[in-house]
Amino acid sequence: MSNTIEDIKKYKTIHFIGIGGISMSGIAETLKNLGVHVTGSDWSESEITNRLISHGIDVTIGSDLNKIRNADLIVYTAAISKDDPELVEADKLKIKTCERAVFLGELTKSFKETIGISGTHGKTTTTSLVSLCFIKAGFDPNVQVGAILKQLDGNYRIGNSDYLILEACEYVESFLHFHPKAEIILNIDNDHLDYFKNLDNIKNAFKKYIQLLPSDGLLVLNADDKNSQDLEKYTKAKCVTFGIENSNANFVAKNIKFDKNGFASFDVYKDGILFDSFNLSISGMHNVLNATSCIALCNNYGIPNEAIKEAFKSFTGANRRLEFKGNLRRSCYI
Repeated sequence: MSNTIEDIKKYKTIHFIGIGGISMSGIAETLKNLGVHVTGSDWSESEITNRLISHGIDVTIGSDLNKIRNADLIVYTAAISKDDPELVEADKLKIKTCERAVFLGELTKSFKETIGISGTHGKTTTTSLVSLCFIKAGFDPNVQVGAILKQLDGNYRIGNSDYLILEACEYVESFLHFHPKAEIILNIDNDHLDYFKNLDNIKNAFKKYIQLLPSDGLLVLNADDKNSQDLEKYTKAKCVTFGIENSNANFVAKNIKFDKNGFASFDVYKDGILFDSFNLSISGMHNVLNATSCIALCNNYGIPNEAIKEAFKSFTGANRRLEFKGNLRRSCYI
């Protein structure tokens, strides 16, 4: 495969097997909006497949071998088995196939500033926060996020810039196909043990991911997380740290207070000096840490604090991520 959007668009029809996946659907919609004819299939109907159909994408529930025969490229998710009838038909007809992460990795080559948000927890929330900050600052980013975000009215955004902000998932080492200029590493923990088997293998995958950064890149690293602390030595890129407990981090959240909804207000210190105060519209201490990583990255990209504050105020959670919907007044009678 080639490494520019224009070259990708040379494929007249791209078929997605497993199009109902949150990442697959975002890529599919992006390509459709870029003028590529997109079709897809999935084994079950869902809110996402219905959304794709409503947006004019031809989606089959089950399989349709005619769609394979009419496609120039087949993109499939890692969850698809090798004996899937559509994959078998593509192989029989010698139609080019590409796994989702590999395809997305090729897409990242088209952007000078691909920003990957990774970690075993908090990727979707932090990707959402970073994306909204870049939008509020007028940076007009391209976005791929792993949930429906109401500010985007979807899980993707097409911008007119060299910025691509996306979740960089470690599962089956998918993120090793990407070409990042900047990375946020939120944490490393036991996860996806069906593939990794143990924590050491997970840490090794992140080490390889760090090594993808160019020397003029940026690494934003969680100084509170013992499994992430030594990653800096695996890159020549600039490293900026964030934390709550580690006062030696470059960006430290302090004086954290929570309102009745659990939404935090906090001060951020940069290199020991008060930087600014921020307020969240999402709950939990973990989101203070996520937000601090976002602040650290945005500051290095020259995003004004006011844009960050506006983004934080507007973000009430990604879909299905403890999203704040509002208050319901109830009377209880015994």
